[in-house]
Amino acid sequence: MQPIIVELTVEDVQTSIYWYKELGFEVELEGIHDDEGLQWVSMARDGRSLWLLREDISRHSAGQGCNVTLYMQVEDVDAVHQRLSTNGIQTDSPPQNQWYGLREFTVRDPDGFCWSINQSIPRSETPPHPQTGRRGLL
Repeated sequence: MQPIIVELTVEDVQTSIYWYKELGFEVELEGIHDDEGLQWVSMARDGRSLWLLREDISRHSAGQGCNVTLYMQVEDVDAVHQRLSTNGIQTDSPPQNQWYGLREFTVRDPDGFCWSINQSIPRSETPPHPQTGRRGLL
């Protein structure tokens, strides 16, 4: 199976590199450096790739990230949240156990892309569904 690679249009590649490094991504490959700085970068975390493109070389406008949520499963959601908080990155919510079997929090990158950082939790740790009172997926 071929991977899906997320390509995000960003306002400032260097600012985004810093932010994504705090989320645990590492630079794989850098694109062309021109008078405006770095045009693009490929980053990866646990075998998942992410491409960040400067707005002037992309087909999209930066700051349009509010229409999509990207989900990333991690081993320890609380540790990721703590790392972001310690380094001054504000999250939308603290980690919380959800009725659908995930412990998650949300955070927005510098361009407004929403990330749900999560980990699976045992059914015994899921709160009841807010309408049915059942635990786990319906």
